[in-house]
Amino acid sequence: MKYTYMNKSFYLVLALIICFSACKTAAVKKEKYTLKMENKGVAGNSTANLLHRLNKDVLVEKPDLVILMVGTNDMLNSSKLIPYENYYSNLSNIVKDIKNNDAQVLLMSPPRVDSLYLFKRHDQAMFTDTPNVKLQKVTQIMRAVSEENKTLFVDNYSVFKAKGLPQHNQDNYIRNLKNSNKEDGVHLKPIGYKLIAENVFDYLETNNLLDKYNHIICFGDSLTKGSGASGAGTITGENYPSFLYRMLLKN
Repeated sequence: MKYTYMNKSFYLVLALIICFSACKTAAVKKEKYTLKMENKGVAGNSTANLLHRLNKDVLVEKPDLVILMVGTNDMLNSSKLIPYENYYSNLSNIVKDIKNNDAQVLLMSPPRVDSLYLFKRHDQAMFTDTPNVKLQKVTQIMRAVSEENKTLFVDNYSVFKAKGLPQHNQDNYIRNLKNSNKEDGVHLKPIGYKLIAENVFDYLETNNLLDKYNHIICFGDSLTKGSGASGAGTITGENYPSFLYRMLLKN
């Protein structure tokens, strides 16, 4: 059969129909994409507490990404202090258990604290290293565990340090007497929680991971829960999981 102009037009239309159909299918798949995020932060939790509730709060939920921030209570809560070696061991066990259940882990170091306020609640004599030196060591341990287990890693400690935080009774990121009428020094204002969310979002964006995970669990202590801010323990408040959830939905 001769390949006439009419035949050529027919094949062109057919190609356009196929292309349109394929593009429409891709769009439908994008529209059907859903993101599930859970805030599993509990105030006062240490690595030992997270190990105890890991199966109930994380593994049975079958997430594909767990964002893990823990260490503040292990290092700074005078009723829960443990040596660096124990922290490393506990953290490693948590990460391995999660990865053995086919989920990726994003380890995230805790932000710096205001020692002047911290020592109003905890005995300074129990500290051989200053609070922020201990948190810097936590960051180093987290980085090492991340490399050993091939996880993702976000360094909040260095971001807060680069911003000169905390500034005693001056900054708006960490709760203090001036911005909250609270001698806190550990928990964050909404702008501080948002900064953590931005750190995670920027990391995921830089590494082309924004659309990779459909079910994310944020696992940790009061800094994950969002203590001191509205909607603590939810994904609809002013904690970092809530801010991150909204950022990912807008992506």
